[in-house]
Order: sequence, then C-alpha cells, then structure tokens
Amino acid sequence: MITWPRSKHSAVLDQLTAEGVGLWLDDYHRGRLADGSLERLVADGLVGGVVSRPAAVARAMADTTAYGNQLNRLSGAATSAEERVYAILAEDARAACTALEPVFRATKGMHGWVSVGIAPRPAADAAAMADHSRLLAEQVDRPNILIRIPVAGGGLAAAGDVLAHGVGVHLTSVYSVRRYDQAVDTYFRSLEHATSNGHAASAVTSLVSLDIGRLDAGVDALLGGSADPSAAALRGQTAVATARLVYRRYEESLGGPHWRSLVADGARPQRLLWTSENAPESPRTALDRVERLIAWMTSHALPQTALESLDSREGFHGDTLSGSAEHDAARRVMEALGRSGVVFDSVTRDLETAAIERERTAWNELLTAVQAG
Repeated sequence: MITWPRSKHSAVLDQLTAEGVGLWLDDYHRGRLADGSLERLVADGLVGGVVSRPAAVARAMADTTAYGNQLNRLSGAATSAEERVYAILAEDARAACTALEPVFRATKGMHGWVSVGIAPRPAADAAAMADHSRLLAEQVDRPNILIRIPVAGGGLAAAGDVLAHGVGVHLTSVYSVRRYDQAVDTYFRSLEHATSNGHAASAVTSLVSLDIGRLDAGVDALLGGSADPSAAALRGQTAVATARLVYRRYEESLGGPHWRSLVADGARPQRLLWTSENAPESPRTALDRVERLIAWMTSHALPQTALESLDSREGFHGDTLSGSAEHDAARRVMEALGRSGVVFDSVTRDLETAAIERERTAWNELLTAVQAG
C-alpha cells in the first residue's frame, strides 16, 4: 500500500496501513484549519480524507469565529441564503483539498479526498441533484473533491450523471447489499460513459459509505420487541454481518470481466468507507468499530477525538471482514434476523428515509446560521 511521509509514527497506525485501511476525519469544518488541527492530523499520517457535513459547519459557526470574515462579506452580496451556504462549503472544501494535496499526490489519488454534500432535493429530482453537484464541483475546482449524494430516490441516477461528467462521487446512506450492488453497477456504467465523454478513467473515482451505527441501532430497536428468545443474542451483530456481505460483493465485483475491461483503461476501484452518524461516539466506541471492520482497501470516518486517541489502543488484529468463515457467519446472522421477524428491506428503506430527513434538517440549520450571520 502506498503511504505518505509522517512526522509521527504509531505502531497501531502502521498495523492499519499494513491491512490496507485508511482513516478519514468525519467532523471537518473551518475551525480545524484555523487551529491547525487538520494540518497536524495530515502531517502525522492520521488522515487520508475528510468529510464536511452541514451539521458540523453550523456548530462551528456558533462555537468559533472561523466563518466571521466570509459571513460579513457574503451578507452584503445580492445572493440567496443557499448560494451563500454553497460559497462557504466550497471555500471549506478548497482549503481541505489543499491541505490534503500532498497525500493525494503521494498516493497517486488513492487517498487525499474531500467529501462535501449538496442541498437536499426532492428524492425524484435527479436532474437538479446532478446540476447542483456539478456546480459545486466547479466552485471547488480541485481534483481531489468528491460530491456526496445519497443513494435513495434519484440519487443513483444523479450520481451516474455526475460521474459521467468526470466528477468524483461519494454515495451515502447505503445499508444493504442490494443498494451496494446498485452503487457498483452505477459506477461501472458511469465509468464507461465518462471515458466516452473524453475523461480519463483514472481521473474518475467513487466512494460508498455504510452508516454502521445507524444500521445496528435500527435493527436492535426491532429486536428489542421481538418474541423470539434468540433475538437478544443478535443485538449489535447486523452492521458487521452486512459489512462482511458487502465486502464479499466488493471482492466479487473486482473479479468479474466487466471490471477487468474497465481497469485496463486505468479505472480505480470504488472504495468503501465505514461511518457512524449516531449520537456522538466516544473515542473508545469509535475505535472499537474500527477493530470490528478491517479489510483491504477500506476506510473509516472518525471524529477528531478518536483519531487523536489511536495511540491508546493496544493494536488491531488483522482482517475481520473477508474469508469464507466470516461470510458464512454473516449469512447466519441475516437468516436469524429473518426468523426473529426483522424485515430487512423495510428497515433499510426506513433508514434511507431517516437519513434524508436528517440531512434536510442539518441543511436548514446551516441556512439559518448563515442568515443570522
């Protein structure tokens, strides 16, 4: 695995790197630039990517002065609140892209990416989602930017359009193998369209994230009301089982003839990112999640407190997702969930809907913060 220079060495970090696991900062906002923490995390080799979320930006506007100057400039501009939000997110993303550019170049685009999201749109309005995604990418104007799009509704169609125009996409709110299969198919087809449109396959990339915390919480809530006496033993197992099944599909997708034809043109694999957007995690809980989900070419999005606590761990112990034994165990968990009355497709639909509502709420909070500023 390609790495980048580090000013600080951690045995635990070296173990993760040896397993092909990357780490991302999940609560990025401009305050991380102002206090120098992002620069330190990058220099120490702890961060290979960042996720900018509207909720984190809104909190930073309330808790720091990092956005004061830009808010003052924008307040006199004849623009809508949404346009001002995009201007703020674009400036945040450009700065993060610059901070991560050494990583991006040293790893030849394997790491060093920045994910930023668009305003929530009606689920069926794929064209508007695609238009806003391309416009935001143009505003940021950096090669290591990913536009974050949820898979639900018109999200996959929008993502395909954006990828076909040579813009990287971070697909979110994936909770099942079925949705992951759709994300892979979208990426493969869009790579073909991108190369037909004159874009180099090596310059187009995609990331898929699975919200591990929400998935476990959603299923565990149902298990708590199950009459099946074995239901209690299944609590906390759904996310790892799903991750193992998804990872098996990842491996299978890279072994087929469709991918072989794409990689011959220089295409990059679609990466997997494990996240947890539940209530704020303690560093220990976040790192426990890392330990349960280790596999080659995957990454974890973690809060800054967890990244800075990495040296407190005794170490990680190899791949926990791939292999026939892990796959068989995952299948048994999913079969047991069905016997306990969990209708998995129904759960994942509810989780997708809830994810869109959370994003809409966070975006509205950011709009309110910008208008107040």
